[in-house]
Amino acid sequence: MAKSSSEQGSYAPKNILITGAAGFIASHVTNRLVKNYPSYRIVALDKLDYCSSLKNLNPCRSSPNFKFIKGDIVCIDLVNHILISEEIDTIMHFAAQTHVDNSFGNSFEFTNNNVYGTHVLLEACKDTQNRIKRFIHVSTDEVYGETDMETDIGNPEASQLLPTNPYSATKAGAEMLVMAYHRSYGLPTITTRGNNVYGPNQYPEKLIPKFVLLAMKGEKLPIHGNGSNVRSYLYCEDVAEAFDVILHRGVLGHVYNIGTKKERRVLDVAEDVCRLFGLSTKEAISFVQDRPFNDQRYFLDDQKLKKLGWDERTPWEEGLKKTMKWYTENPNWWGDVSLALHPHPRISMGAHSNDESWSLQNETATTKESAVESSSGGLKFLIYGRTGWIGGLLGKLCEDRGIEFEYGRGRLEDRRSIMEDIKRVRPSHVFNAAGVTGRPNVDWCESHKTETIRANVVGTLTLADICEEKNLLMMNFATGCIFEYDKDHLQGSGIGFKEEDTPNFTGSFYSKTKAMVEGLLKEYKHVCNLRVRMPISSDLGNPRNFITKISSYQKVVNIPNSMTVLDELLPISIEMAKRGCRGIWNFTNPGVISHNEILELYRDYLDPQFKWENFDLEEQAKVIVAPRSNNEMDGWKLKKEFPELLSIKDSIIKYVFEPNKKA
Repeated sequence: MAKSSSEQGSYAPKNILITGAAGFIASHVTNRLVKNYPSYRIVALDKLDYCSSLKNLNPCRSSPNFKFIKGDIVCIDLVNHILISEEIDTIMHFAAQTHVDNSFGNSFEFTNNNVYGTHVLLEACKDTQNRIKRFIHVSTDEVYGETDMETDIGNPEASQLLPTNPYSATKAGAEMLVMAYHRSYGLPTITTRGNNVYGPNQYPEKLIPKFVLLAMKGEKLPIHGNGSNVRSYLYCEDVAEAFDVILHRGVLGHVYNIGTKKERRVLDVAEDVCRLFGLSTKEAISFVQDRPFNDQRYFLDDQKLKKLGWDERTPWEEGLKKTMKWYTENPNWWGDVSLALHPHPRISMGAHSNDESWSLQNETATTKESAVESSSGGLKFLIYGRTGWIGGLLGKLCEDRGIEFEYGRGRLEDRRSIMEDIKRVRPSHVFNAAGVTGRPNVDWCESHKTETIRANVVGTLTLADICEEKNLLMMNFATGCIFEYDKDHLQGSGIGFKEEDTPNFTGSFYSKTKAMVEGLLKEYKHVCNLRVRMPISSDLGNPRNFITKISSYQKVVNIPNSMTVLDELLPISIEMAKRGCRGIWNFTNPGVISHNEILELYRDYLDPQFKWENFDLEEQAKVIVAPRSNNEMDGWKLKKEFPELLSIKDSIIKYVFEPNKKA
């Protein structure tokens, strides 16, 4: 059992790396630590994006214990170099894209920064051979999702994560990585989840500085929806003190809410700003269209952090006056912020070069025209995964059926090359059969995590984001290996995991990435996510074929599983594209079949002399690196759409064993 902070004593870092240090909250933390702890050496890392500024660090830039490095956390070589050359023992990870409005317009950049960037840091820490003594990961209250308006009980740190927008989904995904590295590698992590923060230096895309600057200009204060959404606000200096406390007294492996029980409606905030400026609320406030989804309330249980010795010090009225005073004295701190003051800002986050921005702007009409041409002249598929098994089978199937198609040339992580593919092909649909499953199996992913997340998460989301932008349906071949039998889905019960169920299997890194990207893809309306399991085909010479695999093993486990017969289901994927199917689908044949049942069919149809042995999961664990997923998928949704779909055993006999017996 972990000792209390008082029993542990106060942690004393030597060299602290603060990521995103020139941003709003991190700059206040950096300035505080540099000033209050001259024996600590603070290394500030920031790529100086649109919402950060070196001016935010003016109070500490001349201090002998401060060093600034301009750079991006997604650069693994830079991060490794800094950790080693600066002898870093502590990381406070603030760097992130945080503005929810932007996440609706450019969600890929949020995944790249918030998920991939965090993963780069974690992997670099893992490779420092225990030099890192404390890794503080800064998350958000939004990962909890919406809080019931009727409850007076805030979300404790053990609450389920239920993010509702692309921003919070990426922060939840990053948290899962932090948790995994703590459990798998013993990385000394602490996670924080905070309420809204306000005060000096904040970029005016956020509510309070936006309202203050608009009031200064005599312009209307735009409120999304009816303004009834409730938020809790903490003053920046109080939050900096909270991080001070967590740095020195936080318990490793724990999560801390940084919150306040004092709540305000967005409309209340606007009215308070109006009062400070002597404005009429009726004349100064305007109501505009709401976000695509706007959580009604976030409410935290703040007791755990208070037990460490922290408490909110700055009353709302005092903090708001300080904030107003700072902005009136520094109206040009951020330069031209006219775009940020728009009711629904879409700030460019540097995801594309100027050339690509021109390309995106000028291709819109062309792409719409091409979609019309495709729908009137027939199907045309753009397929990714040419060298893969499923991608190759899809191409052959299209050839056999006379469906026009082309394979993508670009790498999925490269947004520009995908845009060029779409401009060149002008597809009616996009099929994604690319990704990393491992070479020769998922164990490979355990030692190649950066490559796995780049292909399975970043690449898939890049393609989904572009398809959403271009109004193209993306058929994504995903996996059902994100579940395992549990008390509600017992082996042999016939109760399968449904499309809406939350993944519960995290035994392999491959499955973690697939579960993560599935959660993020839910935010896209133009994606059909097909959960494939243990794929089987009539080609018994293919080493990826599940039957080929187990027939070559000396010993196999004997567990019933849902599986996918590609000969039957790949043609169905094309039909689903024609029908415009969207959302998540369990892409397996109905029912389950065990390893022994398959090998018995193999013996009866193909090789009467064939023999095998069984071993249990405990024995299997000795010869594999990562555990394997075993589960039953509920096939009702797909069977309802395609009533002729055969059960797994009947499909294997019809499409695999009978043709091979004849051959």
